[in-house]
Amino acid sequence: MKVGPAIIWIFLCGLTGSHAHSQIPSRTWRDHLPYNQGNRLASFDNRIFCATLGGGLFSYNTLDNSIKKYSKVTGLSDADIVTIGFSANTETFVIGYSNGNIDLVSGDSIVNIPDIKRKMISGEKSINNIFFKDQYAYLACGFGIVLCDLARKEIKDTYIFGPGGSQIQVNDITFDGQYLYAATVQGVYRADYFNANLVDFSVWQKMEFLPDPDSEYRFLAWFNNKLFTVYHNPVSGPDQIITFSDSDWQEWTHSYDDNFQFLGEQQGYLVIASLLRTKVYNSQEQPVRDVLTYYARHALFDSKQQLWYADPGSGLVKLDEAGNGEVFLPKGPAYRDAGDIEILNGELWAGGGTDASKWSGYGAYSFINEDWVSYNGNTITELKDFLNISEISIDPLDNSHVIGGSYGYGLAEFSNGQLIDIIDENDGVLLPVSGYGHGYVRISGIDFDSDGNLWVSTSNSEQALYRRKKGGELEAVHVNYGGFGFTTYTSEIMASSIGQVWLAIENGGVLVLRENDGNSLQDRFFSVRNQAGNVLDRVYAVAEDKEGDIWVGTNKGPVVYYNPDDIFEDESISGNQPEIPRNDGTSFVDLLLSTEKINAIAVDGANQKWLATEKSGVFLVSPDGRKEIEHFNEENSPLFSNNVQTVAVNDRTGEVFFGTEKGIISYRGQATEGGDEFGKVYVFPNPVRENYYGDITITGLVENVNVKITDISGNLVFETTSLGGQAIWNGFNFRGDRVQSGVYLVFCTNEDGSKTHVTKLLFIH
Repeated sequence: MKVGPAIIWIFLCGLTGSHAHSQIPSRTWRDHLPYNQGNRLASFDNRIFCATLGGGLFSYNTLDNSIKKYSKVTGLSDADIVTIGFSANTETFVIGYSNGNIDLVSGDSIVNIPDIKRKMISGEKSINNIFFKDQYAYLACGFGIVLCDLARKEIKDTYIFGPGGSQIQVNDITFDGQYLYAATVQGVYRADYFNANLVDFSVWQKMEFLPDPDSEYRFLAWFNNKLFTVYHNPVSGPDQIITFSDSDWQEWTHSYDDNFQFLGEQQGYLVIASLLRTKVYNSQEQPVRDVLTYYARHALFDSKQQLWYADPGSGLVKLDEAGNGEVFLPKGPAYRDAGDIEILNGELWAGGGTDASKWSGYGAYSFINEDWVSYNGNTITELKDFLNISEISIDPLDNSHVIGGSYGYGLAEFSNGQLIDIIDENDGVLLPVSGYGHGYVRISGIDFDSDGNLWVSTSNSEQALYRRKKGGELEAVHVNYGGFGFTTYTSEIMASSIGQVWLAIENGGVLVLRENDGNSLQDRFFSVRNQAGNVLDRVYAVAEDKEGDIWVGTNKGPVVYYNPDDIFEDESISGNQPEIPRNDGTSFVDLLLSTEKINAIAVDGANQKWLATEKSGVFLVSPDGRKEIEHFNEENSPLFSNNVQTVAVNDRTGEVFFGTEKGIISYRGQATEGGDEFGKVYVFPNPVRENYYGDITITGLVENVNVKITDISGNLVFETTSLGGQAIWNGFNFRGDRVQSGVYLVFCTNEDGSKTHVTKLLFIH
């Protein structure tokens, strides 16, 4: 059990929330989750909370109309929120996750209870629902019921009562004053609440006189001295609301034909959400609200008798008496999945998913001026049948010109945010997988070179390479390499600064192309070998650093090629895998990340490398790769998942974006791209307030300048060298003391002293 510090407490006091401005401090995080897919609601403290299918959580404050986001960035312990609820008895907000993890939010802390998550349980651990009674939360889990003592903040009991004491998925729980009821995938069970041995499966009895006692039942509510549930009639088709009293089940008088998404008792009312309507009934079972809604996944009738529902496409919706809806929604991408991410001149574009989600209609996203915009079949009619975009490339000569590649549907071309063309097999150039047609043009890599020419690679095709010269038409590129075919998977394609094009072939090695005089293309294929001669035959990523060296990501770490000019001249080609000294008194070294699959590589403004891995999160290493600077995983950071699929750096701000299997999250690094001249140099925060203890950032600098900070009398208090175009100060002097209030001067000088700049900041101690 882990107790978070008081500053983490974001729910009841509302002191912290999401960062709304792009200038987040150095070494801080922010999430970029979808918040439009409303799933579960809860209310307390004048706030309505909405948990989404994309793993996000946000609140709307009914007093000041503010919206706040919550995630691992703001102190939560996990990423896959399934259900939420509030215990008025203990004033505890409970968050349940798909892996069984639990957060209890109360007072001035977040308490994490990871018992279920850590327990070796076969099958689902998901917490599907929460029922509160007295100081307890009854958790409907994928294997049974877990009783959580909210006062003691600990697990008290576990009830596993499937046939023969087996695990059983529980969907909902209620209580009638005598019996606990559990709706499961195999009928409804009940047990005498006052039985001291509820852990004994034999005291739980299946209600055999249900219409179909072995069917799945998803909802339960004790209302007006009757037990309510929903029965799906396999004969008539629609769901039916049925009630139980005096040992008899019957269809409820007010039942109607629909697909029910929620049924529950709230504030003394029965609340029902179905595919087409949301209804509220009073204690006399008279309708007090009947509103036309679509696909409402959950509904909430709060203490002020205001009606809200969770909309799977719009987030949180408030309904007035006339049935008009008002939408509340934080900004974010439309979906959780994230493919390739590219950033140019501060503007970000991301694929809406990976090759694995090629049949999904996620499209692509852009993140420009702090605004997420989606490009898919819901926003652009022509993309309805294009489905997913997994690859992205931004034209270096015009950052409003963007190409998206689909692992199945070809290329989508955008200009100024508008779709201008779709290129697929119907254009007669791109070839689908042999024997297949539409939906099988598997674009696996796209990249613009410095001249604005577009390079494209595909998988599972004998014709795997294409080029479109600037102003021209797409054309097939024919090479001497004979390894392309149905079983060949290509991954990243990268156009280098010296006119080469590097193509990663997942199950083979690397193919390099260059254009010779007369516009003819020459190609060279080689297997990836490190300095020990070991072959690393699974290749996934390629990146060029600021020295022109090529970094190749394999299933056994990165390999570096220091002289790419010599690729076509050397008889044999070997790379170098950075060696990490053990520093144990021996001369032994370890090869950098030699047990890790490298999914993606990005280079920051200081030529440091961000290495995204499949199982261990993300690593930041020194320019030569011999020193680990940062290692973020889901255990030691807000990172949503250890499977980081893509990474990209905003060179203007130093913010690094990670696309994980559970959504996009970003971290502001300490390095930015340095300019040839001092640009718009500024310090933030400025002034530094008395309650601020984070990093102070000086940005807009020439690359790798010397930075001296003095007080107004000229006494030196700090000195450093910038990382690229940015320097960081923690506000302490050389003695380790926080500096006193006053004005401080920041002197910036390049290596030869030919370029200087002076700025100042106000420090309030």
